[in-house]
Amino acid sequence: MTMNDKKVYILLEDDTEIFGNGTGHIMYRMYLPVVRYVEILKKYKAKSTFYIDMAHWLFLRDNPHFEDFALQAELIEKTILHLLENKMEVQLHLHSQWANATIENDNVHVTEKWNIGQLAEDDQRRLFLEGSKHLQEIIAKAENQNRFNSFKAGSWGLQPFAVLYDEFKEQGVKIVLGPTKGLKLSVLDLDYTSMESEITPYYCRKDDINRIGDNKEIAIIPMTPTYLNWIDLIRYVWHVKFTGFMERHDKDMDIYGVPDKILNLNPVSNRDRIHSLKMPYKTNLKMNKQPYWYLKKTFKRAYKMVMKNDFEYKLIVLETHTKDFKNVFDDIDKFMEYLTINYTNLEFITTSDLVRHIDEGKLKPLLKGDN
Repeated sequence: MTMNDKKVYILLEDDTEIFGNGTGHIMYRMYLPVVRYVEILKKYKAKSTFYIDMAHWLFLRDNPHFEDFALQAELIEKTILHLLENKMEVQLHLHSQWANATIENDNVHVTEKWNIGQLAEDDQRRLFLEGSKHLQEIIAKAENQNRFNSFKAGSWGLQPFAVLYDEFKEQGVKIVLGPTKGLKLSVLDLDYTSMESEITPYYCRKDDINRIGDNKEIAIIPMTPTYLNWIDLIRYVWHVKFTGFMERHDKDMDIYGVPDKILNLNPVSNRDRIHSLKMPYKTNLKMNKQPYWYLKKTFKRAYKMVMKNDFEYKLIVLETHTKDFKNVFDDIDKFMEYLTINYTNLEFITTSDLVRHIDEGKLKPLLKGDN
């Protein structure tokens, strides 16, 4: 069996949200880009799991008389229903900075606690239980078989994990995404440098999400790594600077008149830094507003890493952010075409497929004591 004969499962997972600093309009950053992206996925017979930021929905619901928040809350629900109608999957995403956000001087101020583990224990429980409850209520309106079984951490934040571990077990969450080997953000109390598995899914310990556990309860799906070499990095830096200049007025419709104090709020801004001489820019595989060449090169490198991994079940997690898709749909279409033509062994799956594969014994996350 050659490398291209081996089945490789690809999990497209979207963080369906506005910007972390609380800016952006649901119409332009969620509903419209999702509708167009779904058409591309259907064109290539692909499917994706969309993680809906229900923490934002809760904030909109609680402030229906401010600006058009009632409309934006409704648009989130319409986005969810559109996804379900088009046979995509919906799961739970929470950005904890919305938990104690305020409205002051006609501006929304989210907090700096972008890691849900930084919230008080009762606030963690409340946010998760409220978010999951209302997501499932919206799903029920569609009379869809979409089962709630997965959680994606906002800003990769899941430390400490003990409180949510128990709630996840109680509510039927079996799959958790977010942890990324090597990621450390002191301002968010995050440290994934000691993760015992970089690529392979594993059951984690309740007291330490980085460690492989001995109970078949919560399976961590690590974000798939990739990298840019020096030439690619220089090319990408120029691309970012050029597009940033060209798009300086691009946000006038949905981000207008926001104070710099809010616009510049970004505790995760120093996430990416020089990693090594061979892999100067190491990150997780993603599709946001990167150009086609970036998507193609980083996928190829991630694919090689996964294929070299000894674990029998080959899984690639490709993180997407539809909020950034506005000007790159042609690149995304071209990239999806590239995948389907050049990687005939790929199969697009959802987190429910992962749960089913675990139940069938096809996927066996690492367990302490296993050989």
